[in-house]
Amino acid sequence: MRNRYIGVILLAALGLTVSQQLYSREIADDDEVLRIQKQLRRELTAIKGRQVAFFVYMSQNVLINTISKYKTFVYDRVETNVGNGYNVQTGNFTAPESGIYVFHTTTAAVDKSHSTIEIVANGQVKDITWADAMDHNDRAVASSMTVPSLTEGDVVYVRVGLLFAGNYLESNQYTRMSFSGFKLA
Repeated sequence: MRNRYIGVILLAALGLTVSQQLYSREIADDDEVLRIQKQLRRELTAIKGRQVAFFVYMSQNVLINTISKYKTFVYDRVETNVGNGYNVQTGNFTAPESGIYVFHTTTAAVDKSHSTIEIVANGQVKDITWADAMDHNDRAVASSMTVPSLTEGDVVYVRVGLLFAGNYLESNQYTRMSFSGFKLA
């Protein structure tokens, strides 16, 4: 009887509903409990879907004279790419499954440089920031976070916005230009 209650508690703790046959009968031994635990883990994984998360950054500074309006940033250092949604060749993140996602970007402009940065999903601007050090010698850091609902196959990327000028955007030992995201639900 004690093992039956352990099985029911496991079901409740995971918040899952398993067919009546699994917990209506008395669980005979520990092997049965382990079998049910494995099935619950499989069901929990199926409910949650795949894990999706990425973190990428620029390995070096970006010279302003190498960018143009609406140019997609291609972050060349991949730290994390669970679900393989980020493409290091194009700079695009393609949603491997539908859901609510969180995206974040950080950009630093240095010494009389500036740039607007846009997070774009399926061609629509979702968020804009402006790293603005255009009138002083120092760095200015801008970051952005947006939470869009995506359908499998939707594409998200970071690009240069309308305004940019100066020397360079900084990505080095002091600060990193980065782009990251994960599936929330």
